[in-house]
Amino acid sequence: MTSQSYLRRTIALWFCIIILVIVATGCAKLPQTGQPGGPAPAVVDVWHSLQGAEADALQVQVQAIMKSHPEVIIKLKYVPEQNFVAFSYQAEAGGEGPEIFLARREIIRQLYEQGSLAKAVYTDQEGFPAALASFRFGGVEYALPWLTDVPLLYFRTDTAGVPASLADLFSTKGGVSVASADTATLSAWWNGQGGRLMNGGNPAMDDPSNVAFLQQLLTWRNAKALRIEPTALTAFASGQTPYVIAGASQASLLTQQNVPWGSMQLADLVSGQGKPLLGMTLGIANSEIKTKEAMMPAIQIVEKALLTPEVEGALLKAGRLLPANMGYYQSAEAQKGVFPQANLALSKALVLEGNAPEWKLIPLQDTAWNNALAGNATPQDALASGQGQAVKIISAKGQP
Repeated sequence: MTSQSYLRRTIALWFCIIILVIVATGCAKLPQTGQPGGPAPAVVDVWHSLQGAEADALQVQVQAIMKSHPEVIIKLKYVPEQNFVAFSYQAEAGGEGPEIFLARREIIRQLYEQGSLAKAVYTDQEGFPAALASFRFGGVEYALPWLTDVPLLYFRTDTAGVPASLADLFSTKGGVSVASADTATLSAWWNGQGGRLMNGGNPAMDDPSNVAFLQQLLTWRNAKALRIEPTALTAFASGQTPYVIAGASQASLLTQQNVPWGSMQLADLVSGQGKPLLGMTLGIANSEIKTKEAMMPAIQIVEKALLTPEVEGALLKAGRLLPANMGYYQSAEAQKGVFPQANLALSKALVLEGNAPEWKLIPLQDTAWNNALAGNATPQDALASGQGQAVKIISAKGQP
């Protein structure tokens, strides 16, 4: 072998070695998702109806989520509640819209009924049973609870004590104030005394227990022991009434006004038998059109982050609703104030699936109660009228 041939072979060998080293180095340092030079981050659109401080808090939390997860970009879009359903339907009809909806339970129910929702992408293990059930349709979860509320009985610690029973409460001078005498507000007392809307799959609005409860409400109202006034919380804060029924979320307002208050579950006045209905509840739902398999990992990252106690707690501080995450109530900050009572009430809340027929009958019962309390009909006649409408609704085609 000549020296010139040997040199050529040596150069070729080193060239191959250098190429292999470059290839190996490149393979060992593949671009990472979300990093410069890597694949583009997944974009997750979120439509919501939050305003003011709540919208600002959501924006802050979204920024923190993206900082922790550079593989996703979250785009927020505000949609007014009154236009939310129609706007979402029109967008999806054109193949557009978000991956995630943040909206009230009633809006999510309407979105489900028009076929706009996909099954929940993320599995929530920390939601309260009643909150989870309210977004379950036909046994399938189509949304996850995010923020919620539940009614409590507040009492002024400077002028009133803890009542032992309903009779004790309504014999107190000054009575009880409520902003509205409706099923959601008084549900724990109503069902704790046998009230029901369905019996054996049939409407039961004119059930004797319902009649007896409405007669009781009318008696309390006529005796001025039950005061129905839109400014009930203000009357309580100013000392005009010793008791008020309001959402657990209102405790922060009372504290800000330096009102000396205590709270208790409404069910405690009916031997613990009553189950309250949840108040306003916000849920997280997925779009039927935009929830594609390739987007599942990114959607799950966003929803898992939004459903943490820390994020829900931040929204609590900014707004008017409580976390629907049971884990939040185990935190140190939730061991005082209204939270222990709220936790108990939320744990015992009435469990109704999202398409349970009761949801369609509750507005009819509210109307019957208002008609009787306004003196427009007797309790029997008001509930009988509601029963007639209930039978038509439940028997109508396509209804549960």
